[in-house]
Amino acid sequence: MNSVAIKILRRLGVLGITASLLRGRVSISGRLKADTYPNINALIDEHFTKFSTPDHPCKATLTLALELLNEQPALIAETGSSAWGTNSTLLLDSYCNSFGGACYSVDIRLEPMLQLQYITSNRTRMYCDDSVAFLKNLTLPSDSAKIDLLYLDSWDVNWADPMPSAIHGLNEFLAAMPKLKPGSLVLIDDTPRDLANATKAHPGVARDFQAFFDRFGFAPGKGALVKQMIQSTGRGEVLAHKYQLLLRL
Repeated sequence: MNSVAIKILRRLGVLGITASLLRGRVSISGRLKADTYPNINALIDEHFTKFSTPDHPCKATLTLALELLNEQPALIAETGSSAWGTNSTLLLDSYCNSFGGACYSVDIRLEPMLQLQYITSNRTRMYCDDSVAFLKNLTLPSDSAKIDLLYLDSWDVNWADPMPSAIHGLNEFLAAMPKLKPGSLVLIDDTPRDLANATKAHPGVARDFQAFFDRFGFAPGKGALVKQMIQSTGRGEVLAHKYQLLLRL
């Protein structure tokens, strides 16, 4: 289905209605016979040149997360499929297509799946589902298999009321816990470390950001409660934190 048809169906409300009926019931693998990359540097350079932007604020943490997989086969799970912006689903697919493994990407909308199937390889399978339910029910290749990299990027943050997104992020993390292992990486988008990193990406959020910080004592974001849990329990470490939060269990 081409992008024009997708836009028309979205405007007519067809995609939203269909997605609500099909959630948890539909998935599809990528169809592209994609190129492979000889090393992670080549993959990163080409992706952020051709499919994103070289100065994207998420580039450094996404690069570090993939570098830590050491060009070895990896099981990657992503919530919030991306066919624009960072094009993260394409990036994760390129890793698995080049070095082995599989990528599982879920979105509550149908639109990303319809677009991504034509630009990803059969190493990636896209699902239309609620992300928490998806992570609870995800079947990995074997009983002993665990997720190597969990990328959480669903439920857009409403900076005027960021707690629902943070609660959802924590629920995703808890749902995925049985499928994680010591050493698993968890990368969470839209979790600025401080006001400077928040306003760099979203110039108008200073007042709301500060109000949240004054009330709760920590910065808002999708991974805000996950970070609080990790720091309070000691079951994991923060590897990087600017706009995105990268953890290792």
